[in-house]
Amino acid sequence: MHAKRLLLRFSKLITVLSVALFFVTAHPASAIEFISFGTGSPAGTYYFLGAGFASLINNNVPNVRVAAESTAASNENARLMIRGEMEMGLACMGTLNGIKAQGLEVDKLRLVAIGHTSDVHWIVRNESDIQTIADFKGKVIGVGPAGSATLNVVSKKHLQDGWGLTFDDFSPKYISFSEVTRGLRDKTIDAGLIFAGAPLASVMELARDIPIRILDIQPDMLAGLRAKFSNVVPLTIPAGTYNGIDKDIHTYCLPQMWICRTDLSEDLVYKMLKAVYDHPEDRDAIHPMAKMYIPKNAFRGSPGVPVGYHPGAIKYYKEIGIWDKRAEYYE
Repeated sequence: MHAKRLLLRFSKLITVLSVALFFVTAHPASAIEFISFGTGSPAGTYYFLGAGFASLINNNVPNVRVAAESTAASNENARLMIRGEMEMGLACMGTLNGIKAQGLEVDKLRLVAIGHTSDVHWIVRNESDIQTIADFKGKVIGVGPAGSATLNVVSKKHLQDGWGLTFDDFSPKYISFSEVTRGLRDKTIDAGLIFAGAPLASVMELARDIPIRILDIQPDMLAGLRAKFSNVVPLTIPAGTYNGIDKDIHTYCLPQMWICRTDLSEDLVYKMLKAVYDHPEDRDAIHPMAKMYIPKNAFRGSPGVPVGYHPGAIKYYKEIGIWDKRAEYYE
């Protein structure tokens, strides 16, 4: 009898375990998908936007955890995505054209949206004898970190094509935005470039610490740049944006892209884009430039980008009724 009871108990235990195993295998716990979002220097706009977008997505898309990664920005973000080491990120318009010309497989990438602009701030101390970019000859200039659009687009291409300047004409320093402000404070550089959306907290802080100037871009130089680079957009930074600068600054900007890998699922990209666009109050609180991530800006300049939109983004734009009208928003 004792053996029979043991056998009966064992049989019941096997039955319970079998039922439990059925429910575990039939209804598996949803796996968390981890997404790396490439941004830029902690002193720049990319970092604030990426961290804010990550928070919005984490709060509104189940089973996804997005981490904002500080990088050297545009070029590094694109290259990391192409290598499969990052899933999505921000990049300056013109970046993909440049790396495609170098032989990289940009077909692994797709557009999610076009949003904010990065604004050219060529900064000098107020007492500097540099009055225009042409005066950079023989000086020490902060040109941006390796792997960034600050370096590869503005400092290299624009200085050469707009002003005929190469890095043989001055001493370039490959430094981040925070190192540019430190260099201007310490007088270890004569001028430096910060290429991010105004108003910039790092420039505001610098302007409170020391008197600075932001160089104007002369109209004829700007016209020459625009003739060669269709994505160059004139920009006025209003007087009073930065302490001690009491006149409008005439400069220019470039639109910025939110891009991702092609192998992200349509549903995931759709939900992430929806999380950002459908929560305007939370999005706009991230940074003044976050307000530019709205549907009417999503296609601006996109005909010049060598890749198309991700199917998940297309699904969202169709849902809100603007995909078939996108040509109206190219400019």
